Amino acid sequence: MASNGSAVPAPTSVQEVEQLVKRLYAPGNPRTIAQVDDQLKLLQHSPEGWQLADALLGSSDVNVRFFGALTFQVKLNNDGARLDAETAKTVGMRLVYWTVQRDRAGEGMLVRKKLCASLATYFLRSSVRWTKPLLHLAVSFQQGDAVPEERLSASHDAIDQTLPTLTDSQLATLLWLSGSLATEAAKTDSTTPENMQLHTLMEDMVASASKIIRHASKRPDTAQGGKLRAESLACFLNWVNYAQPMWHAQQESLNHLRNLVEDLAPMLTEDSPQSEAMDVFRDILESFTTFFKPQHMQLLANIINQFAAPKMLQLLQDKEPEVIPVAQLIIAYGIANIQQVVEEPENEYGSRNIVRLLLAIFEAPGYPGDDDEVSIHNIEFWNTYIEYVNEAMYSRTTDQPPPTWLEHDKAVCMQLSKLIQNKLVTPPPDIAQGWTDAEADAFKEFRVDASDLMLSIYVRLGNEMLQQFITLALTSLAAKDWQNLEATLFCINTLSDNVLEDATAEQLLIQIFSSSLFRDIADFNQPIPTQTRRTAIDTLGTYGQYIERHAEFLPDTLRFLFASLETFGLFMSAAKSIEALCSTCRNSLTGELDGFLAQYNRFAQGETSEPYTNEKVIGAIAAIVQAVTPESAKVSPLSALLDIVDGNITRAQQLIKRGQMEDAEAYGVSAIECLVRIGKGLQVPDDVPIDLYEDEPPKKNEQSFWRTQEGQAVQHRILGICQTVLLLLPDSGEVVDGVCNVLKAGFTETEPGPFVFPPEMTVSFLEQCTISTPHLESVLSMICTLLVQYSRRDQPRIDAEVARIYKHTVTYIQALGEPSQDPGIAQSCIDVFNRMSTRYINVLLDTTSTGDSVQPILDFALKALDGPDLMPKRSAADFWARMVRPPENATDETVITRAGHVISAYGPALSQALINQITGRAQRSELDQLCEPLKALTTNRAPTKAWLEAALFSESLPPIANGSVGDADKRRFVQQVVGLRGESRRTRDVVKNFYVACRGTVVSY
Repeated sequence: MASNGSAVPAPTSVQEVEQLVKRLYAPGNPRTIAQVDDQLKLLQHSPEGWQLADALLGSSDVNVRFFGALTFQVKLNNDGARLDAETAKTVGMRLVYWTVQRDRAGEGMLVRKKLCASLATYFLRSSVRWTKPLLHLAVSFQQGDAVPEERLSASHDAIDQTLPTLTDSQLATLLWLSGSLATEAAKTDSTTPENMQLHTLMEDMVASASKIIRHASKRPDTAQGGKLRAESLACFLNWVNYAQPMWHAQQESLNHLRNLVEDLAPMLTEDSPQSEAMDVFRDILESFTTFFKPQHMQLLANIINQFAAPKMLQLLQDKEPEVIPVAQLIIAYGIANIQQVVEEPENEYGSRNIVRLLLAIFEAPGYPGDDDEVSIHNIEFWNTYIEYVNEAMYSRTTDQPPPTWLEHDKAVCMQLSKLIQNKLVTPPPDIAQGWTDAEADAFKEFRVDASDLMLSIYVRLGNEMLQQFITLALTSLAAKDWQNLEATLFCINTLSDNVLEDATAEQLLIQIFSSSLFRDIADFNQPIPTQTRRTAIDTLGTYGQYIERHAEFLPDTLRFLFASLETFGLFMSAAKSIEALCSTCRNSLTGELDGFLAQYNRFAQGETSEPYTNEKVIGAIAAIVQAVTPESAKVSPLSALLDIVDGNITRAQQLIKRGQMEDAEAYGVSAIECLVRIGKGLQVPDDVPIDLYEDEPPKKNEQSFWRTQEGQAVQHRILGICQTVLLLLPDSGEVVDGVCNVLKAGFTETEPGPFVFPPEMTVSFLEQCTISTPHLESVLSMICTLLVQYSRRDQPRIDAEVARIYKHTVTYIQALGEPSQDPGIAQSCIDVFNRMSTRYINVLLDTTSTGDSVQPILDFALKALDGPDLMPKRSAADFWARMVRPPENATDETVITRAGHVISAYGPALSQALINQITGRAQRSELDQLCEPLKALTTNRAPTKAWLEAALFSESLPPIANGSVGDADKRRFVQQVVGLRGESRRTRDVVKNFYVACRGTVVSY
């Protein structure tokens, strides 16, 4: 069929096909071209396709000839296995004939390669085995025509007699065919009986393939000879890739390929095809290391030592891109021989040279990502090196003597860490400004990869590595070498997590923090690069735990951070570090609150003040407020923070009056986000120590301060801010999200606090919302979190509030009517009912507290279960599984009776919905969720079997796709499911098998 839906005829003559192919390769109307393509595809599947394809190979147009060869391949893929023996042999002979003829005619590479691909397909798909494809084509080349297979010599060296008589183009075609055979055969399943015979032929064929490769590799060093030798390398690699998974036990077959190494390795030193040779040997070193025997590794070591090493060193100095394949070969060799490289450091032809060369890559001039791409590749070797060293070090037992190579390795790692630091130095501005985005990203990526490597080296060297970097940093600071200082600080920052876990590193870090570093870098009169200051800011953020234990360093560091906060290019990093440092060191900074508030107010008037920095800094100050004692002392600084938020609201109100709604929304959202940050900052840190020996309980007035009039006033002010912004920006989903986050800020707290609101306040916010409230899903998600919190046994019951939640959520599903009206809200509503079904099942089912509203909920959940929307369906499946199972530990007779009434009333409809889904309406990925209510039904004392059978034989059941599923299959399914009585895994298997049968698909589980 054509793309536009109309029928098109298949071409029936050579002339017609030629015209169609020419139209296909010519520019024109897309629809016309699509129709042409459809007609040609019809030809490739038509019975006449064989004859037309054969005729097309004699065309004068190269595209037509290519299409003829392609048609042969398509037909063989589709129909090759169904051909009778005589026709199959005829097709094979015609392909050989055309391959010979097109070569004699001087055909280009395009058509001859496609003919080779068709011959390889014939080898795989033909109903008659083609036992000697390489010999058959070689003899046919020699004779100038397709030679019948029965005339081929049975001698094991028959191909040796033909190879010297073949031209370069004929040898190239043999190599293409040989490589195609290996590539395509590798894709077949070797375990089937039919394919086992095919792979046996490959074992026989490798001898001929290796002879062709060897013969082609010895062609004279001419332009044509270089191309032929490159083709021999490609063919060799295809066979090695085939052999890797296939010939673990066939060493004799594998040795045919291994014996080629000495013939092909010299190409690594020749101008042509040196690049191809390096790629091939690198590929095998990386993917099939055991292919090479020890003598081969020694041969490669000699080539690297005598040829590749001096060439790479020279190319590194010249910054030539040609260094990459040479370096990659050496890297691959080093990784393949990593044990020898590490454990035999004095091996002249292996280890010593490899380590020297790969350190030299980092010593060479240039910047990674710009004129030094090799360093990026070099990271892989050193990761392997360090991984091997660390594993060897930490896997040995304590009574084992240290390895002899230990001191050498330590020296290597110390040198390596210094070289990496040097490679991390950023370029001067005149170079960096000329970088493209891709070059800048590559440099950043190198830094990330180098960071991972440095962490591994630190495992080996420990504090010696840290001391080396500290010395470098102090030396750079004294010399005012700011770029080198930045790279060293970056290294120190990278190690922070490991360093902070090591108590012995404390004294080393004093050298940095007691130096003039942060005083000098805070002097904005000095011409220090922004990047250096930014990395110094990061140092303060990453080493906050250290500064917390050394409060004497806080004044210099915070003075620098707040100065940076008012500086373009630094304020984002400074705000982040201020938040991290204040959060970590909150207990040491309570005396500085007034000063911080004053600095913040000054910063808020500056040009660098924007939402991100405001939120970070206000959260940082809130973290210090959390550490203030007693609780009543928090009111004053907290009120000052709320004044700042009020200022943003006032600004938003002014902008609304001017009609600047976009700017007003930005200020309003920022006000709410600042409030969220205050709430998070006031949360008690997770790592606060618990005094197990403290017998004295908290003082009553401290414990209940936030329930006093003064504490309640603060809470009401917070809620008032939320209400004001909601009224200002009623259509802003970001504001709704922010208010939800404010209310949730106290959910995790175990003691009263300014953001620990009574649950009725959260419920009141829900009751303000309607079905049209933006981001209503966020509100319902918050309610779910509230229900989970108050479902814990250590929390008081809040039945009255839950009843209000229930009633208001019902209004949402009534407004929706159908779950598909808004699947997101539908799912969120059902989730609310799910969270109620544990501790508050009495509210869910008790008509006295909720009114008679359970029916619309059950009807809605049933529609969601049998609907098309994935997420509401999953929530509904969870809901019904909870409803059907007997209430856990239920003692309220009213609840138990009501639950029984629900099951009796909705059991048939629930069974029908589940059967509708299982017989084909559901997606396969939904079956596990649908099994849950089904398992619950089978464990309940209800007539489940009758309900399920009625559903399967109901007229309302959607038509089952597979008509062969009969009444007996349906009854057997019901019998199996009911008999398993909720056994989880087996029930899922039965359901999936029945689903597959109904869909008429074959799926392996």
